Amino acid sequence: MPQPLWVVQPDRQLLFANASAQQLLGQGLVQSQMGRLNQMGQLDTRQLGDLLACTAQGHALRTGLWFTPSLATGWLHSTPLAVIIREAADWPEDSLLLTLHVDEPALSQAARIDALTRQCRLSAAERQVLLLLADGEPVEATARHLGVGLSTVRTHVRNLLSKTQAPSLMQLLRWTGSAQSRLH
Repeated sequence: MPQPLWVVQPDRQLLFANASAQQLLGQGLVQSQMGRLNQMGQLDTRQLGDLLACTAQGHALRTGLWFTPSLATGWLHSTPLAVIIREAADWPEDSLLLTLHVDEPALSQAARIDALTRQCRLSAAERQVLLLLADGEPVEATARHLGVGLSTVRTHVRNLLSKTQAPSLMQLLRWTGSAQSRLH
């Protein structure tokens, strides 16, 4: 299936969505209400508005995205719509093109953890614990590596689960792309 494409205006007004984009809307990975894009991955209404405003000023942007609960990843490209296309379709002058490339390998495990860190406001210590656990370190080895007590690491894990709203540490590690996590 082709890449999801949307034509929107800077105020998030949706002018066009191809079949792939409609599928993402139907799955709830991208949300709209009353003909306006409201959420795309971790980007909420305000963040989408900021991105579209910057694009409307003539800046092509590339933004990393992740989608919960599966944490599928990808890149959103936003650019002013080419004049020839805009005129052929009779779309407004300020029309913008959004193209989503889902599951590109360029968004690595570390980038996923960075996205979680920003989105969920993880502390530096929580991020470090998550990095070590995602690399397959057991909780005890993580405590030794960081020079802290086992109870401190367990507190960080509880905070990680609370902040990310992950149902379990295993699910959180899956979100990061960690396949060989060992929990002890």
